[in-house]
Amino acid sequence: MKSASLALTLALPASALAGESLRCGQWIVTDELTVSELVAKCGEPKLKRSEEVEVRGKVGTGSVARGTSLIEHWTYVLSSGAHYEVKIVDGDIQSVARVK
Repeated sequence: MKSASLALTLALPASALAGESLRCGQWIVTDELTVSELVAKCGEPKLKRSEEVEVRGKVGTGSVARGTSLIEHWTYVLSSGAHYEVKIVDGDIQSVARVK
């Protein structure tokens, strides 16, 4: 029985394991959606903020390549008053979390 529940737990996305998910109508937002799908399902967020951070290549790869990543934090406010933040890194959804 334990192995069945462990297999189910491993199959769930991280946002479902945390017990937090953003529901837009009939849709549940996960990190598997694209940003365009997010906007199509949930509309524009109430608040957007972004930051550009410097990143380096992975240690041990023999590369010291440097560059920047764009990190965006989109805040959605539900009719219930709950606030959810969607973190987007370089155009990919990384996480969904309830913040209020």
